[in-house]
Parts: sequence; C-alpha cells; structure tokens
Amino acid sequence: MSSPLRVSCGSMCRFHVDDKFLLILNRNRRKKDIYQLSPIGGAIAFYNSAIIDRFAMRLEKPDTNDLRFYTTTDHIDAFREWFYQRHEREIDPFREIYEELVEEETVLPDLQRADLDIQFIHILEDSKPTQRTGATGLFTQYFFELFDVHVTNPDLIQALQTLDPASGVALLDEATIRVPNKPIFQTFDGAIRETKLVTEYLFKQK
Repeated sequence: MSSPLRVSCGSMCRFHVDDKFLLILNRNRRKKDIYQLSPIGGAIAFYNSAIIDRFAMRLEKPDTNDLRFYTTTDHIDAFREWFYQRHEREIDPFREIYEELVEEETVLPDLQRADLDIQFIHILEDSKPTQRTGATGLFTQYFFELFDVHVTNPDLIQALQTLDPASGVALLDEATIRVPNKPIFQTFDGAIRETKLVTEYLFKQK
C-alpha cells in the first residue's frame, strides 16, 4: 500500500586540508547557542523538470530545483534507479562548497574549481524521521553522495589553516571525527563550547 514519503538528496564532502578535515558550524543552531560541526555539503539540484511529474514530486521549496520533495512510496524505486544513473542532476559539489566558504561563511575571498581535487566516492542511503525545521518528524528517505575533496592551492591551504575560531570553521583530525555525536570542546564566540560532531556518514561504507 502506498504511503506519503519525504525524500532528501544531498552532497557531503570529506574536505581535506593537508592532514585535517574541515567542518562548519550549523549557522541556525549557533544563533540558539547550540554548537554542531557538520561536513560541507547541501542539496543536490535537478536539471530536467519532467521528473516532477514522473515521480509525482511536490517540491519542499517550489522556487528552487533542489531534490527535497514529497511523494509516495510507490515512486521511490523508480526515483532510486534514476538517481543512481547520475544524469539530469548535479554530480559535483563545487557549487555548495563555494556557497559555504565564499558566500555564506566568507572565510575565503574566492575559490575556483581548479583549486580543488574532487572525487566521487559512492552513494549512501538512510531512512529516518527528519529534524529539519518545518518538516520535523516526517519519515524521510535520504540519498547522500559522498565526495573526497582536497585543496590543491597552497595559498588557500594556508588561509584555511590560519582561520580565526570565530569563523565557525574548524579543522579536526580523522580520529576525532570518526566518533560522531561525541561532544568535543572548541572555542567559538569567545568561550569554550561543547560541540557535537555531525559526521556519522563521512566514513560510512555502502
């Protein structure tokens, strides 16, 4: 029997800066004095509007082409087959990386695609209720594309290694981020904060 379903598709980056990994504070929760560090990533955009009818999609944000939408369970197998083909949609996370580091957090003055080596790893899936504002508690089918990203520009490596803690960007070693949801203590906003790592998918195998 078919039932309602929310679907969310996103990219997620293992963002290497030499031997450390770059994570970013959740901006909305930081305003509420909740400190959570997450990988760079975001919604995946689609290019062919015909899929809206094909998969009976009701977009979460109708003014965007983000692959976050509502449908029914009888469409999910066809959507999964389409998603894994990696056609008619974004297959590179550079747009999200640029938005987060240059436009939103403004920790870099500029960034070019040539400054990064980006390699696709694999697609991960999960199913659980969402905590996303406006959809809290809705059962959601997640599709994550995981990428390895290395900064290749020495000037940008130096810039990222010398960021002020107030930037909301942190560089952590692999051993630390392989223990998701365990609080660590970092200096943000002029004080030492208990900070949660939202990194459960970064090293997850298929």
